[in-house]
Amino acid sequence: MAPLKENNKFRAFQLKLLLAIGLLVATVSIAASLLDLTAVVTAFGSLSAHTILVILLLGSVSWLLRGLRTWLLFEKVPLLEALGMSFVHNTANNLAPMRLGELALPILARWLGKVEFSVGLTSLLWIRLLDFISLVGISFCILLLPSAGNVMLALLAALIFLTPLLIAVVVPKTQGLRLPKILEQARSQLIFESQNGQRLHRMWRLTILAWLAKILGMAILLATLSGIAITDVISTILGAELSSILPIHGLAGAGSYEAGGIIGSTLVDLSPILALEMTIQLHIYVLSLTAVFGILGVLLLLKRTLHG
Repeated sequence: MAPLKENNKFRAFQLKLLLAIGLLVATVSIAASLLDLTAVVTAFGSLSAHTILVILLLGSVSWLLRGLRTWLLFEKVPLLEALGMSFVHNTANNLAPMRLGELALPILARWLGKVEFSVGLTSLLWIRLLDFISLVGISFCILLLPSAGNVMLALLAALIFLTPLLIAVVVPKTQGLRLPKILEQARSQLIFESQNGQRLHRMWRLTILAWLAKILGMAILLATLSGIAITDVISTILGAELSSILPIHGLAGAGSYEAGGIIGSTLVDLSPILALEMTIQLHIYVLSLTAVFGILGVLLLLKRTLHG
């Protein structure tokens, strides 16, 4: 019976890989038929050295803050190894299809910190919850900033300072909900995280700052390349980044990332063709940072690999 289960898992993986490759090929084919991809890529050459430096610094700050968050999440893992774990995990998540890259975090946590796989998986769910709240909250405030002005700035400030307090109140209230036994341990860990005040506030600050840096870098990039106001390109960024929560996407996020950017751009009535062009440029920016920090992450973990 065991070999049959293994065969089924292998077949499921094969199907996911074929679908991921198909999405990548379809995305490139559709983009090539609608856009001049050479012009889309060479548009980066129009950026000034100052702009390139700013967007690369903001993107790098975002990666580093996520690394510090991983160090805080797994306290027994040394700083450099935690940074390497975070960089490799996010690289795998950006490149591997069908959310398979997410498994890198609990696997690495088990290897580097002797953390149980189930605990590492729940820790992953915890940071993804914080990511989701941050991304939606920041983007909502920026989208409505032109019409609501100071009200949105006040709401953004409330988001930054009050969210940990809200989490600390809401999450423990799930204790009374009936859940499958397999999820009870996960809920217990999430409640522990929500009630650990100092740790929660630090995790939240690192998360919100990481997203602010990432969104600002992306917004400056797209606004500079397209000539569109920053508040209008935010919807494209929001759609593209939220697509990352989907269970289906191609290699390196192909397909769903572009579709998400196009759907998000409808909030401000941008043309689908322009949205596709901007999302591809955004994707190139993300993958460029992924390549740099993926290599750095491997180098940081190389010592552990060689010496145990």
